[in-house]
Amino acid sequence: MSYTLIIAEVRRGVFEERNLDSAGIAALLGKEAVMLLPDGAYQTGNIADTIVKVKVGEEVFLNPLNLKNILEKVFTARGNPDVIIFTHSSFGMESAAYTAGAFGFPVVTDVSGYDKERGVFLKSYYSDKIFGEFKANGGPVVLSVRSGSFKEFAAEKTATRVEEIEGVAPVEGRTFVEYVEEEKADVDITKADFLLSVGRGIGNKDEIPAYEDLAGKLKAVLSGSRPVIDKMWLPKPRQVGTSGKTVKPKVYLAMGISGAFQHIAGMKDSECIIAVNKDTEAPIFQYAHFGIVADIHKVRDKLKEIMG
Repeated sequence: MSYTLIIAEVRRGVFEERNLDSAGIAALLGKEAVMLLPDGAYQTGNIADTIVKVKVGEEVFLNPLNLKNILEKVFTARGNPDVIIFTHSSFGMESAAYTAGAFGFPVVTDVSGYDKERGVFLKSYYSDKIFGEFKANGGPVVLSVRSGSFKEFAAEKTATRVEEIEGVAPVEGRTFVEYVEEEKADVDITKADFLLSVGRGIGNKDEIPAYEDLAGKLKAVLSGSRPVIDKMWLPKPRQVGTSGKTVKPKVYLAMGISGAFQHIAGMKDSECIIAVNKDTEAPIFQYAHFGIVADIHKVRDKLKEIMG
């Protein structure tokens, strides 16, 4: 029986929201969706046709060396899947590549689209300026899917079967050590109704206070893109994007942000996106509800003047 295998990602027993993207593309593929979970993991809703729980802890499950042996058990019990889906996270990127290499399957990473009529997977390059098309020529193909690309297609099932398989002995040479807590945030940007987000286009760190002042006048929370955080102009908890936080404010005002796909994935579900950039070709304008092509500092100063 043909099926799609979703490798769920969990942290401390909690089902990660990015798994919805895996379930979404599985729904588009139209085959039985089988989700693989470690024992004790909490699952959000019925978003797969079948849940297969492995009798191992997540610290064993999240190790790609152990996962390879777990997958061998699944393949023996159910046969090879048509597609194996990972999240495009640090775990997913590593495990997708390792799984593909271990079994000799082709792999396509960072999949952001699927053309159902042609059976083609889409992968973007150069900040979504061009797209590559990939089609599997029979046999299993391994994917990692971009966060925010498919979750809207994840549909709750009326019933879900639950199966169990025995665990595996952990492979020696690589073991889980600990979870490291991220830096404590002075504010949770995921709960803000209005985010003023700045990018490398602001020029330098000396400009940050002026944007903090504008954020205060707008009753917004200041956030930033990865380059701003990498340069330590703002603290890590204020980063928007795949390596930061996914946000859905009522208003997202992006100033000096070009719109790399990693950033877009973290904010594209905002209710209203306003982009300010002097580059008319900036990719963020493709996602903005309103766009302003202008010097961001002049726009900032005009807004401050208006707000008083």
